Amino acid sequence: MSFDSIIDFLTRFWNENFGKFISHEKWVISHNNVNEMLDWTTICHLEVFFALLTVVFIVLLRHYKLFNWLAKHILIGALLVWIAGVWVYIVGFYNKDVNGLSVVLRSIVSSFRMFVVSHDLARITETMQHNASYMAAFAITHFAAAFISFLFIFKMIGYKIKSSGDILWHKLFHCKKGIVHLFWGINEMSLLLAEDINKEHPSDTIIFVDIDEEYEENSQRKATLSQIIDPITAKNSEIARLNKIKALVAHCYYGPAQLSNDKASDIFGILGLKNIYDIVRKSTKSHFYLLSDDEAKNIAGALNLEQDERLRQLDGNKPTIYVHARKSANNEVLDHYSQYDSGTSRMEVKIKDSAWLSITQLKRDEALPVHCVDVDPDTGLVTSPFTSLIVGFGDTGQEAFKFLYEYATFVGPDLKKSPFKCYAIDEKMNEIAGLVRQKMPAITDELELIQASVNSGLFWEKVESIINNLNYVVITLNNDAVGLSLAVNLFKYALQHRQDSHSRLNILLRCYNSDNEKKMVEVTDNLNHSIKDENIKIMLFGKEKELFRCDTIIFDSILAEAKEFNRVYKDSKVSAEKQWEINFGNGNIEQLMDSEKLSRYHVIYNINRCIAQNISNSQHSRTKMILMGLGQEDMTDRLERFYQYTQERESNSTKYHCDERDRQLLQNMAMVEHERWIALHKLMGYTYAAKTDHVRKHHQCMCPWEELNEKTQSYDCRVVDTTIKIEYNKRLGNK
Repeated sequence: MSFDSIIDFLTRFWNENFGKFISHEKWVISHNNVNEMLDWTTICHLEVFFALLTVVFIVLLRHYKLFNWLAKHILIGALLVWIAGVWVYIVGFYNKDVNGLSVVLRSIVSSFRMFVVSHDLARITETMQHNASYMAAFAITHFAAAFISFLFIFKMIGYKIKSSGDILWHKLFHCKKGIVHLFWGINEMSLLLAEDINKEHPSDTIIFVDIDEEYEENSQRKATLSQIIDPITAKNSEIARLNKIKALVAHCYYGPAQLSNDKASDIFGILGLKNIYDIVRKSTKSHFYLLSDDEAKNIAGALNLEQDERLRQLDGNKPTIYVHARKSANNEVLDHYSQYDSGTSRMEVKIKDSAWLSITQLKRDEALPVHCVDVDPDTGLVTSPFTSLIVGFGDTGQEAFKFLYEYATFVGPDLKKSPFKCYAIDEKMNEIAGLVRQKMPAITDELELIQASVNSGLFWEKVESIINNLNYVVITLNNDAVGLSLAVNLFKYALQHRQDSHSRLNILLRCYNSDNEKKMVEVTDNLNHSIKDENIKIMLFGKEKELFRCDTIIFDSILAEAKEFNRVYKDSKVSAEKQWEINFGNGNIEQLMDSEKLSRYHVIYNINRCIAQNISNSQHSRTKMILMGLGQEDMTDRLERFYQYTQERESNSTKYHCDERDRQLLQNMAMVEHERWIALHKLMGYTYAAKTDHVRKHHQCMCPWEELNEKTQSYDCRVVDTTIKIEYNKRLGNK
């Protein structure tokens, strides 16, 4: 069978099976000539096309999931429509006087033209032009091709159109007095926090401002087509997550960090986000988040937002700005001064350090250093030394050392601080050591700084020399692949070379990238399950999903616990928030400056020292409970007995009315608290002196317990009493 005969067969098949349904005569009677018919039908087709397009556009805006499904299958749809178009044109072009191959080639080209809303109707044979069934198929195929093209364009700009419509709709009809969370930029940390906010507080309004990072890098570049048709820079996976939490999404080509100071008076207006400002203005409380990995950009954006005059005028609703940055000296100044501003117009800036947040995870029960030493539960004394290794001494590594130095501070059988040793290894230690020593001058031999890479002979020689006494390893290399490999190698090495398996070894590995988390969990779980009878365990920490949660970022559960500890410590009858304001509120600044004869800087620093003390007191509670043998829930009866002892102790006294054994245990805990307090102040840079001087960071209480007077010793007893009271009330509440 020849190619021409196949075409002839298809044409006859069409005429015989479909041409008979609508007669040619009826069509001719309605139109006097072909040209008029073509003009009229073209106009009708255009009117119908645009009417259908409008309906489809409205439907897709309200049913975006349907659009997503169609957009995902756009390639298959385009292929099917193109094949149908080729077949329609073959039938329409063919007659016995033309070559079949040329018909096919022309049909292929014409079928492609359908997708740019064009047609070759003039080339269709006169017979087919008068065939109503064929013309219906011709119109449907072309409409389908135009619809595919529309979907493709809508896929480019449709999300921005939909997002703009959603924002306007929310502003006009759903903008109630509520809480607004505004995220500047879309990244994993912001999405995780937004998802947790939506889970815990579904009625809150979540808004994301999508910032074109490439445009930010070169804001002077010329406009391109991509900027017009594809303004949303978020990935499809990110858009899906935003849709799931019903977030409003706006777009701008640069963020608040890119504005100069003289343009920061109306940031929302300059960035074309006036509708977003109206939503913020109508809220009862707003939170702004700058959580990118670029610390400098986050800080610059926060400072510019602080200068926004329109935001400053929101007297009862000034936004709180959360910034992802290190808790460095300069950033802490920004954090502290925003909370204790002399004026009333400044917004509160809160620094959120992922390194610090990740280490707070280690203060939970399982990872506490107290599990790695031998404890006498009758006396609360530790009978074994504590030896640790930190690999990678950057931000997280240094925070890990602070945690270990404070939380591995115990009292030994001689009623002195038990031995502590930490080896910190980093291949850039020569660039780190000077500042570390300058910040903590009172910490000398207990911290050994070593410059070496993890693959060097020096590193493994040091591991070999301490492996038998090693209790704790923290790996913070900022590289998940290298960190996991080292953790596995240390795990195997410890199994092979530790002669005394009685002491426990914890290997803590930070997970930096959530994409690697699944693999790291699988590897560590397999290793842990394989040696259930050994005292070695690998634990992951720093998972972004656990760090960026509304209870840690916004409501700050750690600070909330510290406030409650302060309330119980003060034996206050008012709320924890009220008591906190009384002790550490902005109203104390001027009074303390006058009474203490200190500068504003030193008063604010001392207030934050006291705040840090309350945070440490509350977080150290679990360690004290374990040392006292009260860590288990079934020890409630014994805990109640100690609670009664705390009620009977007289203020400014260290004497408990109980038997000698329990009295000694409580006094030992007071000694532990004193040593922990000294450790914390050493970490803050304090040294001992005969007279306390907060300007020069001297403190007279940084001396052995027995050298303190009884009134000062009673402060440590009160911390222990407060710990017992809070734990007792917590267990009663759980019942």
